Amino acid sequence: MADLAQIDRIISEVNDLKKNEKLIFFNKIEKILDNFDDHQDEEVSIESVFGLWKDRDVTKGTLRKKAWMKN
Repeated sequence: MADLAQIDRIISEVNDLKKNEKLIFFNKIEKILDNFDDHQDEEVSIESVFGLWKDRDVTKGTLRKKAWMKN
């Protein structure tokens, strides 16, 4: 709840800024978000996003073995 109060305070302060000051503020926010997106991309591997197998050495034999074990 305290976070929401801080956000409301920041918004009220931004509303009090002049047009040029708002542009500067939003440009800085945009840079922060760009850096945040880049940072997030580095931390999450594509394998974890799509839930690929941990064992990347998948062959027909291992697939058949796994299929037979389930039946």
